[in-house]
Amino acid sequence: MEINHLNALRLGFSTKENTKIKEAGVNKYIKHQLNGNLSISEPSFIQNSPRSIQEIQELRRKSENGGKDIESVAKQLNQLSFEWKAYILSRCHETNFPLREKINLFFQNHFVCTLQSVKVPYWIYKYYETIHTHSLGNYKNLVKEIVYSNAVIKYLDNHKNKRDSINENLGRELLELFTLGEGNYSESDIKNTALALAGLTFGEEKGKYRPFLKDNSTKTVLGKSGNFIIDDVIDIIFEQKSTAYLLAEKTLKWFFYDVPHSDKIKKYGDCLLKNNFELKPFFQTLFEEECKNEMGGNQIKNPLIFMFQIFHDLNLKPNYKLMAFILKNQSMDIYDQPNVKGWKGGQNWLTSQIYLERNQLIDFIVSGNAKYQKILNKRLEKFNAGEISFSPIFNISDKKNAKSILNELIQRMIFEKNEDIQNELNQLLKYDFDPNAENADKAILKVYQYLAKTPEFQII
Repeated sequence: MEINHLNALRLGFSTKENTKIKEAGVNKYIKHQLNGNLSISEPSFIQNSPRSIQEIQELRRKSENGGKDIESVAKQLNQLSFEWKAYILSRCHETNFPLREKINLFFQNHFVCTLQSVKVPYWIYKYYETIHTHSLGNYKNLVKEIVYSNAVIKYLDNHKNKRDSINENLGRELLELFTLGEGNYSESDIKNTALALAGLTFGEEKGKYRPFLKDNSTKTVLGKSGNFIIDDVIDIIFEQKSTAYLLAEKTLKWFFYDVPHSDKIKKYGDCLLKNNFELKPFFQTLFEEECKNEMGGNQIKNPLIFMFQIFHDLNLKPNYKLMAFILKNQSMDIYDQPNVKGWKGGQNWLTSQIYLERNQLIDFIVSGNAKYQKILNKRLEKFNAGEISFSPIFNISDKKNAKSILNELIQRMIFEKNEDIQNELNQLLKYDFDPNAENADKAILKVYQYLAKTPEFQII
């Protein structure tokens, strides 16, 4: 695979940005992406949605009193959730700053919080806004803001964490998944962190402490004692080096390697420490260094990249609700991870079932399948996804002959080829292939279809 196509996949969601990377140079491109002004505003469908648990409960009461089906409220919330998934996909696909959105999605998988559990779409929007605002700022500040998110408080049950009735969920995940990593704290640290979180519950825009629910005892966390609130505990956590190394490891896994080498984890963890947990210089150093590596094959594509690459390559008009449905079928349900640990990635992205789903998708796009199309239309009817159909077009810059066409396809699609692949390609597009023949474009699409189903295409 040509290096600019490879780096476009690493730094974004498809090969869409390869020309920009080639023209600017990868280092300049990265700086532009990290310094770009990517705005965010509250989507219209969120503006009219419930803004708290109390408003949802009130909707349910009105539904019951009016004799309506109580399930109608649940259906409304489900539709809003689907709108949100489509909205996030539209931002990822249409933005001029895909690296920024990829960082935002990385942190959403780091600080997991799901629509299914939170229920309040407005809280999910505010949670996304928090990540977007702080994802290139200081990591300690980001963690502090995330802990005060109404969505995170709801997802990890901290509204149930009260003096004399302690819930440890948020305290445990703060230490294990958000900062220190497993093995770098004790059970006592978890209990005392939970005590520091007692009384932190829902507020209008973000969480706040209720004095009568707060625990005012002395807490001891990581060897330090005091009547801490969670801000104090986070300050103590960030004195530990393991916080930097956990973030470095997870960043490398998200962007470059399914199994990052320990030397790289230390190198970039040290970079984060040196920059006092400032994220922009950390990301810039890591991206610039790792994009020098011209060797692919270090990471299995997640379903989002797989799908967006195909939609870009084949010039397909995006249907974001359909895309959300496809991702759910391939176990990457946007904003609805299977558990608090998020999407595991790696080999979990290429189970036999997911591989089958990927092949079925590319076959459907290129060759069509009336039965499958009818099923999709029926399942998405309630979400107003519109009619589902495709008109794939694959643009080739050099259509001189079979050799030039195959070479371009290989450079754009797979990181390496073997003898079996080459032999199959030579059969699909014979040496005397006429690019100007009536069915030439269909023949090229068949080659694309074949390559998209190879194991090599599944890997970055």
